[in-house]
Amino acid sequence: MADSPSINRSDIEAWLSAPRYKRYLEIAKNDDNLALDLYLWNIGLAQAVLRDVSFFEVALRNAYDRAISATWSGNKHWLFDDASPVRRPILRTNKRGKVKDANRLNRNAIDHLAGNLGHNPPPDKVISNLTLGFWAHMTDRSHERDLWIPSIHSVWPKGASRDIVNRKIAGINNVRNRAAHHEHLFASEGMSRSTLQACQDAVVLFSQLEPAACNYVYEGQLDQCSVSDFVANNPAPCSVAI
Repeated sequence: MADSPSINRSDIEAWLSAPRYKRYLEIAKNDDNLALDLYLWNIGLAQAVLRDVSFFEVALRNAYDRAISATWSGNKHWLFDDASPVRRPILRTNKRGKVKDANRLNRNAIDHLAGNLGHNPPPDKVISNLTLGFWAHMTDRSHERDLWIPSIHSVWPKGASRDIVNRKIAGINNVRNRAAHHEHLFASEGMSRSTLQACQDAVVLFSQLEPAACNYVYEGQLDQCSVSDFVANNPAPCSVAI
């Protein structure tokens, strides 16, 4: 039988970069084979993360579009009308006493996308290209009076806490970004990591937004997620927490 292919540390560091590879080496106690196995395992974990998040993200953006559209009476779609609650200036004073416009990032994101998607792109095309961070921003404290109370609270179960929903979506977005940028999604054994919790939250929130779709995707097992399935079927090569 042919020998297994080999790779040395210099090749690995040229591929991953020494600073990024260092984290894997630390967990693997300086064993290159184990560290590389951990890296490959982390890539599989990231794919599971993005599966869970993608189902939720699509449901979230469509639910928010419907909710805002139902309460918006402007001449243009709420994405493009400067008087809409997502675009008009919302001035808030931060803890340092500085006045900031809570919608500045929203306007910039929409206008940047619209400019790159051709002349007068349809709203659905812009919506499908906005990041999860854009939608996560809608439940922060600065948008409570302008977005949460008038419209988007309606997509969540009656009595849902804006603060709790916001913290969960922010956590999901954070883990999603780590997965998309190929960062490690684990911590040393005994340390806290938010990956599994974020994906479990994504399933729960998905089930609240679109119960039938979530039940179909997860085959009725809403206490499971793609990440928990991945870990159960692909044990980590080192002792880590997710």
